[in-house]
Amino acid sequence: MTDKKAPSKKITKRQSPEQEIQAGDGSVAVGGSVTESAIIHGQTIVLADRFWRDLKPALPPEAIKEATAAYLTYLTDRHYYLSLKGMGVSDRVPLKLKLLDLYVPLKARMELPEGETWKRDLSLAGRDVIDYEDPLHFGDPVPLLNVLKSYSGVIVLGDPGAGKTTFVKYLAVRLARGEGSNIGLDDYLPILLPLAAFANALQNNDIRLDDFIADYFSGIGADLPIGPMLKEALIAGRALILLDGLDEVRDISMRNTVVERVVDFYTFHRHQGNKFVLTSRVVGYRAVRPSAEDLAECTIVDFEDDEIESFVTRWTTALERQAQGHTQVAEADAEADRRDLLDAIQHNAGVRQLASTPLLLTILALMKRQGVTLPERRVQLYDQYVSTLLSTWNRARSLSGRAPGRDIDEIQTVRILAPLALWMHEVSPGVGLVGREDMRRKLEELFHDRGDVSPHQASRQFLMDVREHAALLLERGPGEYGFIHLTFEEYLAAVALAFMGQGDSKPIIETLSQHVGEQAWREVTLLTIGYLGIRQQLPKIAGEVVDALVDTQPGPAGEAVVLAGDAVLDTYPNGVPLKSRDHVINALVKTMQDGSIRPELRRHAGILLGRLGWRPGDLDRFVEVPAGEYQAGVKKEAKNISQMYFVAKYPVTNIQFARFVKENGYQNREYWSDLGWEWRTGKYDQRTMESIERDWLEHRPLNKRNTPYYWHNIELSNPIVPVVGVCWFEAEAYCKWLSKKIVAVPEGYTVRLLTTDEWERAARGTDGREYPWGDGFNKSAANTWDSDATGSGLGGTTAVVTFAQGASPADTWDMSGNVWEWTGSWYDEDKKYRIVRGGSWIGYQWFARSSFCNWSIPLMFNDDLGFRVSIAPKDP
Repeated sequence: MTDKKAPSKKITKRQSPEQEIQAGDGSVAVGGSVTESAIIHGQTIVLADRFWRDLKPALPPEAIKEATAAYLTYLTDRHYYLSLKGMGVSDRVPLKLKLLDLYVPLKARMELPEGETWKRDLSLAGRDVIDYEDPLHFGDPVPLLNVLKSYSGVIVLGDPGAGKTTFVKYLAVRLARGEGSNIGLDDYLPILLPLAAFANALQNNDIRLDDFIADYFSGIGADLPIGPMLKEALIAGRALILLDGLDEVRDISMRNTVVERVVDFYTFHRHQGNKFVLTSRVVGYRAVRPSAEDLAECTIVDFEDDEIESFVTRWTTALERQAQGHTQVAEADAEADRRDLLDAIQHNAGVRQLASTPLLLTILALMKRQGVTLPERRVQLYDQYVSTLLSTWNRARSLSGRAPGRDIDEIQTVRILAPLALWMHEVSPGVGLVGREDMRRKLEELFHDRGDVSPHQASRQFLMDVREHAALLLERGPGEYGFIHLTFEEYLAAVALAFMGQGDSKPIIETLSQHVGEQAWREVTLLTIGYLGIRQQLPKIAGEVVDALVDTQPGPAGEAVVLAGDAVLDTYPNGVPLKSRDHVINALVKTMQDGSIRPELRRHAGILLGRLGWRPGDLDRFVEVPAGEYQAGVKKEAKNISQMYFVAKYPVTNIQFARFVKENGYQNREYWSDLGWEWRTGKYDQRTMESIERDWLEHRPLNKRNTPYYWHNIELSNPIVPVVGVCWFEAEAYCKWLSKKIVAVPEGYTVRLLTTDEWERAARGTDGREYPWGDGFNKSAANTWDSDATGSGLGGTTAVVTFAQGASPADTWDMSGNVWEWTGSWYDEDKKYRIVRGGSWIGYQWFARSSFCNWSIPLMFNDDLGFRVSIAPKDP
């Protein structure tokens, strides 16, 4: 898209002091290429002719068509791009992202919440469904567009940033472009205006809404009869009236008057076939709740995972196309950004909860674009969220362009909200709901401690401000107050703890140490350390808190060390000193390998070590296995290994396999067998094969055969866990590549996969033991489905250096559990299946026995399937 100036149009500013309409006020005007603007203008002329073709308006045909075309052009120009004003994130180059490219359809429930927002059971705002007895009380969410199609009028309620204004803008642009049939609304003429502007007009004149609409838009078309044209559309029953922001009418008496006028307007005009949408926050709505025939009421619900993914996909695609056009490079970059952003959202529960709100998801995407590392630096994200809700967004969000209500002192507000949040977290951890009177008394106490001359009045005003203006603290049910998202309570509680220290870590350490091992305090602890190190720029204090957790280790065994590791991951390098990082790493290694620690904590410690950059010193080591006899199979029958060989101490890890990828191993033909290269290049797909082979090929198209299948999964791609998602051909190619790298390979030997006999000998030694460590399963020695106390597994692969207790007599690790390992042996005489050994993290202990043989077709690439290499005779 070029930066050429768009053709001029007959659009003038309206000079009324109470409202000012111009392209770009509260939105972004079209500034694209001449061609694009010309196409839009040409479309509106055609649409205007189509709209009035079968109608008989009182106005002259040419005049009404010209007025309609000018009006549709104005609507399209004004709302064509997504407005990013007020989100607190600036950019060197203004983003011009088309609203229709980014819009994700909203869903709603057909009723009003008990409080001023949903209690957020199900997946909403971090409160679990088990907190409430009847999870289906509100009914299933339905597409908001379906509600509009089913009723003459719809009142759309929602929290701040839920997408109410964007929804009406989306409808306006769709209809202004003649795309109503695409959303089931046919050729309605959209009439979009802010109710705050109508309220302002009512203060000066007793004006009907019909007349206000005509007057409001009359200035956009110079001498054209815009106002009379809109009245004709209403008479014809072809208008969709979009009334935005009832909550912006702050005076309750005036809000009642506005609602009465709107209901009168609706009752009269709906009979002709016109449709209506009115939007409002839930806060303050009950007091003026209207009632009319065929007028539905619904409340927007949070985004689910599929809607978050849809937005992220649209966002990254739009950004890259703006920068690089519709190119393959843009598509590849967009896909990489999409994966990165989705990982950032899904990897932390707090970030995921906030991403369910469209506004907060957009801010998250903007901050990610600015280079903020997420979720590790989420303290910056939450700080931006709170600042946005308290200040900039509220001033910018209004269609009328007027600030809704009085400004709030952001710093002073946080100084009260933070200790209030900490108190709420202490008295209601993990739930965050307190009684109205308890809330009032606590606020009065806080204002009294600050020396306020009238704590009672100050607390009332404060509660009104944060409730009506920022909607951070709301009535969630009869007599119960809570933060709009539990994540805000956790963040502000952390801010309070950081303030408590005043440069001294001791009171912070004392408070946090009391709650180690309590799930409800985990995120508060991490955010406190992050706030100290990043927001307050006190890395020394943050480091002292981390060091104290490691040194004193309060709570259940291993919990404090893993918590400290998470904190360092969140804040390093600028948030904690290097010596604190090293101190934590040393403690994590001990925790990971300590058999007395809960296995899931050991796994977490290993994952942290990989992400913190720690690497085992012997990762590339091979151990010698001598020739000779051993007891094989369940029956422990004697077998002989004729020649000594060397086997890798650990299965191949992601960091090791990354060398193969980096050195173009997937592109170099010399590393691949004939069949392997056919698989790599897609020629294999042309073969006649059984359905099971075809199925595995179809699930891994050619563009996903240039790295392991799970290469971009944030958990499975940890540097020091086994590489997974590799088929047999990839394991074979890696061995061939490695044979070119190892210079000390003995004569007659090569780097290859182990045979099944070699694998069993290395795993169980010579005495026929059941597992590498001996007879009988040991939960602390392997990563299997049976390794945790509940019998539901550890949740994924583990660092290959985790289970020292599971080492074999040859000192090979991880030969029981973690991942199945490809071997070089065939399972059947027809040579369709390769033998895999060792069991895995999603297999029972039975499969992890040293004698157990499983099989897989060479094309398989599961998330629990890897391999181990050996230096062994060329002819096994």
